[in-house]
Amino acid sequence: MLDSKLYRHRHHTTGEVTLEGQMEEVSKEFINNLGRVADFFGFNRLMGQLYAVLFLSPEPLTLDDMVKRLESSKGNVSINIRALERWGLVRQIYKWADRKNYYEAEPDIWKAVSGILQERERKESQQIISSLDQSVEMLEQASKTASGQEAVTAQFYLERMEQLRRLFKFGDTLLDMMVQGGAVDFGNASRLARPSYDDPEGDGDLDELERQQMGTNQPQGTNN
Repeated sequence: MLDSKLYRHRHHTTGEVTLEGQMEEVSKEFINNLGRVADFFGFNRLMGQLYAVLFLSPEPLTLDDMVKRLESSKGNVSINIRALERWGLVRQIYKWADRKNYYEAEPDIWKAVSGILQERERKESQQIISSLDQSVEMLEQASKTASGQEAVTAQFYLERMEQLRRLFKFGDTLLDMMVQGGAVDFGNASRLARPSYDDPEGDGDLDELERQQMGTNQPQGTNN
């Protein structure tokens, strides 16, 4: 349970809390929680708080509005708002004959999250896969000329690299399915992600996973 000031106040005083006071405490709790979530996933805490402030605002806000709400510097707010714009979490609103810049949050949470997954998480996983591909290729070449203990070590490295590459390929495939809005059978995906001696690179299982997920996402009554 959230340890909010409102919760403590209601349980330790006999005074009646106004609706306005309740809404203010709920808002503060939400803003702080989104800040913690942003920090947990490697973003700036203020980015999460700014998104929360805009998300709970029925009207677009200026930088000054957000500075006042979060008691932060205008420069810090400006920098983080631009970062949120780049991620597609916030957009700028122009008002006729008003020189101030207004901002509003992207209300579609999944659209915002999937944008981050697509641009940040998938990009990172694909870079790792590319690096692992190069490592595996180098080990395969080394195995052709190695002998004795060197051959044993090269084979050991190759098997371990293949397992890791397989894991990241499955993760990338599943992440792509999530971004596209498809249902993911994680139990089946876990089974398919296990090492296979018949298909060490896991390409066959990747194809099977994609086929099964496509079948799961088809409307009922559709026959193939």
